[in-house]
Parts: sequence; C-alpha cells; structure tokens
Amino acid sequence: MKKIYETDFSALNPVQKYEFMYHFSDLAIESFASYPFEVVVQAQLLIFTRWWNSYRLMAPECPTPPIVDIIIQKFWDFQEGTLSLSEFQQFTKCLSAVVLEINTGDSSELEADASCQDFMDNYFNDWDGLNFYSSFFSEISIQLIAIAEHDISWSSILEILEGDLADIKLGFFEDIYEPSRYTANELKQHFQEVYNTPTFCKIIELLQKDMRTALEKKTITELRNLYKNEFLFAPEICAKITEEWS
Repeated sequence: MKKIYETDFSALNPVQKYEFMYHFSDLAIESFASYPFEVVVQAQLLIFTRWWNSYRLMAPECPTPPIVDIIIQKFWDFQEGTLSLSEFQQFTKCLSAVVLEINTGDSSELEADASCQDFMDNYFNDWDGLNFYSSFFSEISIQLIAIAEHDISWSSILEILEGDLADIKLGFFEDIYEPSRYTANELKQHFQEVYNTPTFCKIIELLQKDMRTALEKKTITELRNLYKNEFLFAPEICAKITEEWS
C-alpha cells in the first residue's frame, strides 16, 4: 500500500476518496511508523501552521485570538528545542484545563491549579466573541496535549478536515448538494461528493506536501521561515471570502 503522502488523491474515484478519508488516521500512523516521533510532530506542525496562516485572514471583523498565535509559536519553540519538555507540558496542562472548561463547563482542573486559572484569566477574558476560531483552537490544543504525552494521534487533524474544512469552509468554494435527510447512505454520498471536489483535493494535496516536507532534511529554523508564507487558501482568496460575508 502506498504511503499516505504518496497517494494521488485527485486520481482516486469518489468511493476510493471516501475510503481514504475513512481510514485517514490509520493510514497516517502506518505511513509514519518507521520515523521518529519528532518527524511525526514536525509534519503535524507544518499542517497546522499552513492552516492557521489562512484561518487568521478569514474573519478580520473577529480579532485573531492571541492565544492561538501563542500556541503556534510554542509548538515551533518546542520542536526547535528552545522550549523545554517541562515548560511545554506545563503549557499544555493549562490548555487542557481551559479546553475542558470551554467545551464542557467542567472547571475542576482550573480550580485544582492556580496557574491554570491564571492562564485562563490572562488569555480568555474575551473568548465569547471568538467563536470563529473555537474549533481550530480546541483541535490544535488537543493535538499539543497528545504530543506532550508522547502520543501519536491524527484525530484532531482529521476532525478539522472533516468537521470544519469539508463541512463549513468548502461551501465558500464549491456548490455542494445538501441531503434533505441525513441517513447513513445520504451522508456517505454527500461526503463522496465533498471529497471529490477540486477544492478538497487541493486541501489534501497541500497536506501531503507538508508531510513530505517534514521528511526532507531541512532544519527546523529553515522550515519556520519557510512556513511564514505557506497558506491553505491564498490571502487574496481569504479576502474574497470575507467580502462575501459582509
């Protein structure tokens, strides 16, 4: 079986594309099984950075939450070695407490650690107005928490692919038929159509490019500079989306 980053996704038929996405996490884990943990983390870092570079341009009327920029920079710092494992773990511990409270209302972790409560007070006092970024924040936070625990997981990347990009953002680029009823067969047919669109194929192509880039012998400093200008959707396209919203 080809590696996940070698498969020509665009050339697959709709059923094959659906199967590719259905098995995405397993394919990713299997494809990176022979590589060190740090390489897997690097691939995920490049993917999230590319996505954030475009996400942050999509809603200028909704200020970019500083915490997501901080998360991205901490992610790079950890991979670069300028942030120690203990510092990274403390940061993700606070993230975990905040994500739990935001997503479920459970504040037990915040109450158990004053540093976590201070973290929330410092970075989330205006979070109610930042719903546009909530999904991305939650998923990248969950990804960092897994990394701090030395866990290989692709679930958060898959969640954004399916839950946010395919289900929400794609509608700005493609006319997708929405089923009148959401039976299992209709949902399957719907996502086969979604995955077969040129825009979604391009999303997967760029994700695969990031995976391959992580396998190259570029230094993390080179990659950090390079990925300042890598986008999921070009800035001018993001601006067009914003115009359509207004």
